[in-house]
Amino acid sequence: MKIVVNKARAAQRKQEVINEILNKAKECAEKGIDNFIYHFKEGERASFPPPMINISVEKTSEGTVKCGYRSDYGTHVKYYIG
Repeated sequence: MKIVVNKARAAQRKQEVINEILNKAKECAEKGIDNFIYHFKEGERASFPPPMINISVEKTSEGTVKCGYRSDYGTHVKYYIG
């Protein structure tokens, strides 16, 4: 049996994660919170196609949601709003 990674689904899931991060950022911003932590599912993050998730989040949010300096821990990331 041949097992192959569904690259289209990986790209789709990456976009879903970006949307989850941006929605959480919006909720936090509305509450006056300027940072939050996003936890990734086990092993999922490594399967996302380039560019890196943090670059994609920053680009999509027009620079308003960023990964902090030394805030990327692999399984979770601390994002800052501002």
